[in-house]
Amino acid sequence: SENGGDKTIDHGEFNEKENGRQSLRELWWEFLSETTCHGLGKVGSMRRNRLRGILWMVFLITSMSTIIWFLVDEVRSYYSYPYLSKTSLETFKRMPFPAVTICNMGSKNKSRSSKTEKDELYWLSISSMSVFSSKRVNWTDSYYEENGYFEPISLEQELSMGMDVSKFILSSAFDFMGELEFEPILTSLGVCYTWNGDGKATTKMSGSLYNLHLILDINRELYEAGLTTSTGVKLIVHEPGTIADPINQGFTVAPGVSVLASVSKKRFTFLPYPFHAFVEDYCLDTMAPDFINKFHPLPYSVGACKKFCFAEKIFKRCGCVQVGDLGNHSICSKYQISTCYLKEMVRLLYKDVKDDASCDCPHPCEQTTYDVIVSTSQFPSDLFVKTLESHLNMSEERIRSNLLEINLFYDKLYYLWVRQIPKYERIGDVLASIGGQMGLFIGASVLTIMEFIEIIFLLLFFILKRLSSKHRNSLENADI
Repeated sequence: SENGGDKTIDHGEFNEKENGRQSLRELWWEFLSETTCHGLGKVGSMRRNRLRGILWMVFLITSMSTIIWFLVDEVRSYYSYPYLSKTSLETFKRMPFPAVTICNMGSKNKSRSSKTEKDELYWLSISSMSVFSSKRVNWTDSYYEENGYFEPISLEQELSMGMDVSKFILSSAFDFMGELEFEPILTSLGVCYTWNGDGKATTKMSGSLYNLHLILDINRELYEAGLTTSTGVKLIVHEPGTIADPINQGFTVAPGVSVLASVSKKRFTFLPYPFHAFVEDYCLDTMAPDFINKFHPLPYSVGACKKFCFAEKIFKRCGCVQVGDLGNHSICSKYQISTCYLKEMVRLLYKDVKDDASCDCPHPCEQTTYDVIVSTSQFPSDLFVKTLESHLNMSEERIRSNLLEINLFYDKLYYLWVRQIPKYERIGDVLASIGGQMGLFIGASVLTIMEFIEIIFLLLFFILKRLSSKHRNSLENADI
């Protein structure tokens, strides 16, 4: 030590500090010159050329900032659960055929549903033509009580009022095999008939010569007033086991027409929560272990869900539902149908259009649709009409005003499968993307990261060593 007035200099401590600074400096420049991270070595040239070093430092900071931006964006993208759409064609040697439901636009047989004009007035009052009629049902008339209008309607009663299937479906064949079995079902349009509801029918043929062929007689003279104001049939192609919705689905065929209906099948597989399958909405995973199907044995569908929801809401207001509605509720009488049920149904449909019906009915994650392309021609031909006249014992006028022909067929024996797949199927996909960005901008890899970890460890070691030495010297000075 040297004393100069009040100033004391410890040369040992001074040399130790100088050596520490020198060691840290040498360690840092050694790291810059040897690291595999591109650009850092160029920054080390600042000792020889300051301008060059500053430029490379700017380049390096820019690249590092870009990498940080990509890193944040990649993490944000990962937690937004992005997905890709994959399309493929699924081919078959024998392809399952869809279910086909046929509804006569005059779903009720007038000879069975109406005995007098008072019955006709009732059906008119609940039909879509009621707005054009000034007549109203007089519910104080004893006729309505005597004929069961205040009693609940049974399913057997509804089915008995439909068209006779043997007189409605004159001819039916599938791949030249005739006498198909049609099951009567009760729909929103009345009594309809479904073929292949169990999905057992398959085909190895495609084209208009094969698959389903029908000749129908609409019996327009037996039409009762109903929901529709047209004549003909409505045909719905749907997945076997599902409920046909003739009000919102299907295509119509007028009498005196032959239809070629080409069917193409599409299957959609959407990703369940947390993926947004429909922009902002999630799909319902009906295959999940905790999913409970309220419509069993029917599969879940948006149509079935809304039908169930509407029935629940109508029951709360009217105390009953229409026969055929989903749910275990009391069945309405004809009086209740006229005075409450239909009014509530119209109100709910109006609210549903405004998206205010409060029915939580998400789309299922698995959906199958059938697109139909229709072309028409006159039926029957002048030559064929003569044959039908003698075979059916009908006049040409009645044949042309009541009969129609339908040929429903697959265009090709494959279907289009559109499915969503996660953009990141595992965390390794994110790391690979981040690693690619690091390699592109600074040439870094996992080993480069280890180099940074090493230099941080060494810097901490030197700092701790220096602090420890400083503390030891202070203790020695205190002892002296």
